[in-house]
Amino acid sequence: MSAGPWVFCGAARLLVPRADAFEPPALLARVDDVDRAVQRALADPLAAPRLRQLARGAATVAVTIPDASRPCPSPAVLELLVEELGEAGVPDDGITVVIGCGLHRTTSVAERAALAGRPLAGRVRIEDAQGLETTCVDLGLTSGGGPVQIARRVAAADLAVTVGVVEPHLYAGFSGGVKGVAIGCAGHETIAWTHRPAFVSAAGVAVGSLTGNPFHEALREIAARTPLAWAVNVVVNERGEAAALAAGEPTAVQASLAEEYIHAWLRAVDEPFDIILAGVHAPKSHNFYQASRAATYIGLAAGPALADGGLLVVCADLPGGAGDGPGERNFADVLAAASSPAELVARGLREPLGPGGQRAFMMARVLERFRLAVVGAVDPDFLEPFGVAAFDSVDAAVAAAEAQLGRRARVLAVADAMATVVSRG
Repeated sequence: MSAGPWVFCGAARLLVPRADAFEPPALLARVDDVDRAVQRALADPLAAPRLRQLARGAATVAVTIPDASRPCPSPAVLELLVEELGEAGVPDDGITVVIGCGLHRTTSVAERAALAGRPLAGRVRIEDAQGLETTCVDLGLTSGGGPVQIARRVAAADLAVTVGVVEPHLYAGFSGGVKGVAIGCAGHETIAWTHRPAFVSAAGVAVGSLTGNPFHEALREIAARTPLAWAVNVVVNERGEAAALAAGEPTAVQASLAEEYIHAWLRAVDEPFDIILAGVHAPKSHNFYQASRAATYIGLAAGPALADGGLLVVCADLPGGAGDGPGERNFADVLAAASSPAELVARGLREPLGPGGQRAFMMARVLERFRLAVVGAVDPDFLEPFGVAAFDSVDAAVAAAEAQLGRRARVLAVADAMATVVSRG
């Protein structure tokens, strides 16, 4: 691979012939031995007793893991977690691995086995928690009036443990922590309330911010109604490999990893660019719902690194089109039906937009200020109703923008726009 600028496009890398600035992903070294790193994290938890102590007397334990939308070494973590629970006296038939789908699609039997690890597939129960299809328990209201609905298997367990990935998140500040239960295993009414446009647009709701973030605080309040008491969180590098692990009290674990890696993820530039090329790697590159996060990280930053009216180019192969989960399908329908970005923003602040509608709302906010294009899509025709242009190459996208500008454009290449949040410092 050339030493010159490049961006992710799914599992591949696209060379960028010319860029005035290049933000490569943080080169996080993978841990030498994942099993040993998990063992160390289990043995030295943050702000919590060791799991084998905490789980004593528990007859049922729910362990939540992410779905396939984010890389996570769940099988390696789960194998050692189940051993730890066994040492606490929890039998295999009392353990359920719950895949937190949120409003993404449910998983197949084969996918569940792969996500949890095949050695565990024959030992413990593995099932989905999906906000529209899974039976949920009503656990009351948050102090802000939000309904707390959580998958029955999680809510009814004696103890819940969550496995997650800490990385920048547009609403929660960072993913990980309690999010795997509070959103991943929540019912659709809880997800709709937390993701309503007026709330995700509130002051303090921002990528890279945990303190004073009302979205983060709402998730903590939701999780406090559940038996969630322990977490294993992972930081992954640009290759999807584990770079760091920590375990213990979920919020403390999330905050510790976020503080350690925030300077690798958040980058500042001195002045705005005319074009930003945003690379998106697999699995986030699978569909437009997921890949559009790169556009919102850039376009909705407190000080965007893109000039007003500039071109934001998302580089992603999008083999899954707009996405096939219920939230993803509604996202596409809402975005396509809007007469203009401004109309969609106004409607989102006035009325519910349904599952996934908040992402359409956020995309409309980006489109109000910037132009958006995609390079690398396998079948780009589906993008046209969204007001998103498609180009065959980075060169073609840059040439089109320069023709409109009537001059040479200033170009910023962000190799991994999911884990590198750029803004004006």
